[in-house]
Amino acid sequence: MAAASRVFTCLMLAVCAASPCLADTTDQSPPAAGGGTRMPGLAGPLFNQDCTDYFYTNYVTDAVDAGADIDAYFDVLADAGVKVLLINTNARKTNYKSAVWESFWDGYDPQAGDDHPFVKSLGSGDTAGYRRMIHSMMEIDRQGVDYPARVIARCRKRGVSPWISLRMNDVHFNDDLNHPFHGALWREEKYHRGGGGYYGRGLDYAHQEVRDLYRALIVESLERYDMDGLELDFMREPYLFRPGAEQEGRAILTQWIREMSALVKDAADKRGHPILLGVRMPSHVEVALSWGLDAPAWAREGLIDLVVATPRWATLEYDMPLGDWKQALEGTGVALAGGLEILHRPMPSGPAVSVTREQAAGAATAALAAGADAVYLFNYFSPIANSPAWTPEGYRATLSAMSSLDAISALPRRHAITWRDITGCGEHYQAPLPAEGKSLSFEIPTGPKPADNARVWVEVHVEKPDTPPMVSLNGLTCTLREGETGAAGALIYDAPANALPGMQRDTVGIAAVGDAPVKVMGVEIRIGP
Repeated sequence: MAAASRVFTCLMLAVCAASPCLADTTDQSPPAAGGGTRMPGLAGPLFNQDCTDYFYTNYVTDAVDAGADIDAYFDVLADAGVKVLLINTNARKTNYKSAVWESFWDGYDPQAGDDHPFVKSLGSGDTAGYRRMIHSMMEIDRQGVDYPARVIARCRKRGVSPWISLRMNDVHFNDDLNHPFHGALWREEKYHRGGGGYYGRGLDYAHQEVRDLYRALIVESLERYDMDGLELDFMREPYLFRPGAEQEGRAILTQWIREMSALVKDAADKRGHPILLGVRMPSHVEVALSWGLDAPAWAREGLIDLVVATPRWATLEYDMPLGDWKQALEGTGVALAGGLEILHRPMPSGPAVSVTREQAAGAATAALAAGADAVYLFNYFSPIANSPAWTPEGYRATLSAMSSLDAISALPRRHAITWRDITGCGEHYQAPLPAEGKSLSFEIPTGPKPADNARVWVEVHVEKPDTPPMVSLNGLTCTLREGETGAAGALIYDAPANALPGMQRDTVGIAAVGDAPVKVMGVEIRIGP
């Protein structure tokens, strides 16, 4: 969750089990009846609002009209053209007063000092920020405002489709089980998946108690909130079974999804309108399957309506293999969204920065050009509109343009080499960068052909720029801008006007000058006026 990311340090990547976990992709289930998507007219962007951001960035006291403040916050998203809002209501507790789960503020005394047990258990993190967040949740409830219900009502008024998004195995603050972030069941070691590392204290879905915990939250959500859709977010986190038991767990999880799908269908019948079921998955089909997340089988059985293929957190992916997902979902009527994260990191060891408008536009263009039915935004919270890299006008313009490939590809955009932050179980993955050699090439899909009056240039980060390398784009020589550098000292090369013919995988060639190899740390294609 983005708010919590301000409170804790960086997240570590998972360590897979030593043995490979091979996925059996065969399934004899019949395809879903009918053709086309079961989400006719699906438009984006789809926007995930995490369970803590509003409360962290908006301090709600008794002097604040909580309902009106919530409305104003979400009006910013409606004004930016968000078509589907996925309201995340949980991590390891809920941000509303639940009857079946613990709430974030259970046990908190707002009048107590920092020596109060609840506060002391926060450790050395951002105590003031966490208290502000918890106090806001508590105050909203004290004013008689049901936060998810209020957001849903505002969505209805503004013509935005409201969904509830549930995190299926969140592990924030996993290194400290005394932290008040955790509910009681998470503190019991017998329910942990094990295996060490950051995800070792995730819950193991092989336990009936774990599945029942989430079932209770799903039932409550469906009964309590008049939603258009329910999302099961398996990207927080996709590691649901003990190491080595992922394929055994695959069958367990599929049966559980059957049961949850039936609950959703029953709720839709009672509400008298459709309620769709979506799942958030790793960007690569085979990675999802290796961890026991068989979304293609769920689609073929008609259990789900939407798949969101996405990176986890560490960086945008500008080259997600969405064609593989389209093929895996072919004939099922299940819609596909391409997920965008808020961070940009060219390589695993490199620094992470918040994406710019141009980078977001490039990733959205690539997703729609690769066949996604819509763009899905995660951690793109409205406060970034006030940053110099976005501005309120730029935020509205960029998000609104994500509704179509023509609109988003017309904006200035960047397409970059990054890496995949989730690997398959047992997979040995090599990130594209850094790369070193005398002659290197990188493929970047940039989508539609730029407008005739657009400029195209390539930015290259090299370790020692004293002797700039030669750069080409799709075989055409690019010209170095002498004495001018881009962000972080990148070398800038102007490309010929016809270097991007459109709708293909574009190749950047980088050749060392002289005897020494060149070490490349970053590659971006930029398109702009």
